[in-house]
Amino acid sequence: MTGYDLLAQDLHALVGGLDAAAERLLQSEFGVTHSQLAFLMPLLQSAELDVSALAAATGVSVPAVSKRVTWFTARGLVRARHPHDSAKRVVLSLTPKGRRLASAASARLGQRLDELLAAWPAERRDRFHELVLEVTDLVARIDGVEDEESA
Repeated sequence: MTGYDLLAQDLHALVGGLDAAAERLLQSEFGVTHSQLAFLMPLLQSAELDVSALAAATGVSVPAVSKRVTWFTARGLVRARHPHDSAKRVVLSLTPKGRRLASAASARLGQRLDELLAAWPAERRDRFHELVLEVTDLVARIDGVEDEESA
């Protein structure tokens, strides 16, 4: 194994560990999964999105988003409406309850990570952040094709 193979394994373990810890925290404190929060976050960042845009933002298929909408609307977290100009198009937005949940859960995850990293000196945290951004940029180009945002 090369150093790069080990680095890939370590990065995978890091992301897996972060996801598992986020899952436990979100389930215990907010009653939602990490995947469910990931569904809500693009809606938190935009006033509203249609199903296709939410699918693109979350990296899942349009049918998968359409299936999940029912779950979120039944719990009063998401509002779905048909615009006047299109009977087929569905536009989604967070309800006040959904906005509160997504904001609080996202803030709590950030707070918890800040608590963990507080043990490091500020310079080390800043350098770690720089390295994460650099690695993220490299990973975006791993297949030899840059996306429009990183170009």
